[in-house]
Amino acid sequence: MDNVTLLGTSSAFPTKNRNHPSIYFNLDGKKVLFDCGEGTQRQIRIAGLSPAIDYLFVTHWHGDHSLGIGGVIQSLNMMRRAEPIKITGPLGTDASVKHILQTYKFYPHLEIKSRSLNLKKETLIEKIGKYSVYGINVKHSVKCLGYKLKEEDTFNIKQELLKKKGIKPGPFLKLLKKGKNVKYKEKLLRAKEFTYFKKGTSLVYLTDLVYEKNLIKFAKDADVLVIEATFSSALQDKAHGFYHLTINDALKIAKLANVKKVYLVHTSQRYENTKLIGSEIKDLKEKLHLAAEVLLPNDLDKIRI
Repeated sequence: MDNVTLLGTSSAFPTKNRNHPSIYFNLDGKKVLFDCGEGTQRQIRIAGLSPAIDYLFVTHWHGDHSLGIGGVIQSLNMMRRAEPIKITGPLGTDASVKHILQTYKFYPHLEIKSRSLNLKKETLIEKIGKYSVYGINVKHSVKCLGYKLKEEDTFNIKQELLKKKGIKPGPFLKLLKKGKNVKYKEKLLRAKEFTYFKKGTSLVYLTDLVYEKNLIKFAKDADVLVIEATFSSALQDKAHGFYHLTINDALKIAKLANVKKVYLVHTSQRYENTKLIGSEIKDLKEKLHLAAEVLLPNDLDKIRI
């Protein structure tokens, strides 16, 4: 999974250094956003990415996660883009998109496909090339979804074995990679012998929610967990009162789900100086015996999987 960029890592208030939430993916040539807060288009330009968004997955319709959507629609419309943009979100998404179109005045040239989802269990909601997008309802003060992006498992060619056997590359390798046996100069090449299994990578995005056990299953064994850590653990009552996670909540999910790498995002503006929570993260990692790498990313950082 390449070309994953964190466009915004702040929460309700954008700051001098951190923008409203959004993650950008380039998936087999398709441009995808998870959330689209205020200033997302500018972040895309600063990062040198294509603004031609194909898919937009909204966790929920609080402004810090959605204020940039009107701008993206208007820009694509001005570009007279031929391909539609597909906007997916929780219950109420169709109405929210309709309100955007009624609020901003422009000549409609862009096809917009929106859908509202109520996902009581983990559900496959989109296939984009070799990637699958799954969603699930999460508990927040408004309707909200969590998302998982999963790359399909593949079989890769044992290149050294080909050289050893004197087999030259050709179109037949595509069939081998699909797990099919093929003939090469009257010799049967068995996929089992000439390929090896490679598990697809996965990324889970959980933000604006409270701790629930079903989140563990949803994030199980993910390569990357991008998760909100809006408040320090010292503000647990405040966090839960606003339906948010503390740093402790986020790392507990990471531990129980056995994820490999954690990106803590949606941190409150009160923690603009990351040293204020860096020591807390270190202490909690030790307390929880958390093996996963934990990062406090900056805007425009690339996610490495």
